[in-house]
Amino acid sequence: MVVLSQNVLLDFKPRFEKSVENLPISVVSRSTAIVNDAEYPVKFDFITETFVDYKKQVVTTNIIQIDGTIPGTIKIGALMVVPQHINITCEYEILSITNNELKALVQDENPMLLYSNWLLEAIENETLVLEVKTDTGQYVDWPVGIKNAYFL
Repeated sequence: MVVLSQNVLLDFKPRFEKSVENLPISVVSRSTAIVNDAEYPVKFDFITETFVDYKKQVVTTNIIQIDGTIPGTIKIGALMVVPQHINITCEYEILSITNNELKALVQDENPMLLYSNWLLEAIENETLVLEVKTDTGQYVDWPVGIKNAYFL
């Protein structure tokens, strides 16, 4: 286990957390919605929050808000998801790094760029499950695969 001095992390913590405070990220899902026989991407905006725990030597980023609109219908099995706006406040852990990654981050010339790349990669490799309304009025879980993510 790589251990960094508490002073190094205490110095790093405020600079890093302030840089990534309420970081807005836009994502495009792998699913598309149908509107008048044309396909449209389904986009969401995420707001993230990042914490440096110097005692546990962990950097963790959570998605704290998901906001977006399904512009048309999406077929899930025999069900049809209807157009709708989604706004969720949550605390979904998307990235947590410790040990060697943390040491690399603290020692990097541009830790924000390095962490940003890790965060976008984590989001693009994630499948979220959102509760959405169908044409029958029932709510179902919709697994949302992320096609790409980028900072606003």
